[in-house]
Amino acid sequence: MVVVVLLYPAYLPTFEETAARCQAAVPVFENDVPGLIDKTWGMNEETARMCSVYHFEDRASAEACFATDRFRDYVENTLNNQLEMEYFDVAAVAYRAPLK
Repeated sequence: MVVVVLLYPAYLPTFEETAARCQAAVPVFENDVPGLIDKTWGMNEETARMCSVYHFEDRASAEACFATDRFRDYVENTLNNQLEMEYFDVAAVAYRAPLK
């Protein structure tokens, strides 16, 4: 399993707008991203930054997701090429309840 963490500038001004946009995108990630286990979006309004945290079944699936024209277009046109991304091998997973 691989976790990928993305940090980038907020592309909408408020948490409410961001939450609505991210919620609308959920079906795409649930249905159209091979090897994806889950994705979480986060926003810090104070710093005007966002994050995305992905869990993939394997690194090949993660690399395939981020090698698409759609992703490159998003980074270039929505994030203005301001993206930090790092891959991590998962050593362990702990949870008390499923994410909602």
